[in-house]
Amino acid sequence: MEFNYDLDFYAMTSVRIAISIILASLLGTERELTGKVAGLRTHILVCAGACVFTLLSIYGFRMHVIEGYSGVNDPARIGAQIITGIGFIGAGTILRTGANILGITTAATLWMAAAIGMACGCGMFSVAFFATLMTLFVLIIIRQFERRFLSDYLKKYRTVKISIQCTIENLECIQNLIADNFKNISKLENKLGSDNNYVIKLMVTTRKNLITINKIFKETNCIQKIDVQEFYE
Repeated sequence: MEFNYDLDFYAMTSVRIAISIILASLLGTERELTGKVAGLRTHILVCAGACVFTLLSIYGFRMHVIEGYSGVNDPARIGAQIITGIGFIGAGTILRTGANILGITTAATLWMAAAIGMACGCGMFSVAFFATLMTLFVLIIIRQFERRFLSDYLKKYRTVKISIQCTIENLECIQNLIADNFKNISKLENKLGSDNNYVIKLMVTTRKNLITINKIFKETNCIQKIDVQEFYE
């Protein structure tokens, strides 16, 4: 059974898809400018795709009767599958580098882009606009708030193994540096090497990154060799 759609219907659906693309471009541009793996095109396609699927679920499968059999129009079925599908796409943006996990915010933004697309597909433009505005607020304003006011608390602790080689004359200098810069020391070993130089090995828990730790010791000119590695359990 075929349905005849007039020009008003095509205009309405085109407007909904166009608005979904415009709103998604705002989210995608922010992700693109911050150098994320899912950028402008990805967000546009996810949002527009969700909008098209929503339109199909509403208007493509109408309740009708053909030869005594009734069909059921249930838009929620496709909507539920959109959420599941976006979950797979979002998982592709999450990367693990050592102990760090990157891309969760981008995955969540893609999920929100799909929700905005579904709102556009339903014609709920006020919801779509407000959701876009609030998403940009979180991505831009909240990020600045985190950097300015929460940066000290958000820095993650890391366990670092440090191996230092120095002369006997500089042993006290190194020990003072360790005491001044590291409070949480879980392991500390001092031993005399075969070349009459001291080797200090320690394991610390700190918020300092590896570059900062190297800089602390090398600026003193008290060491001959240093090796700094992050420890992963």
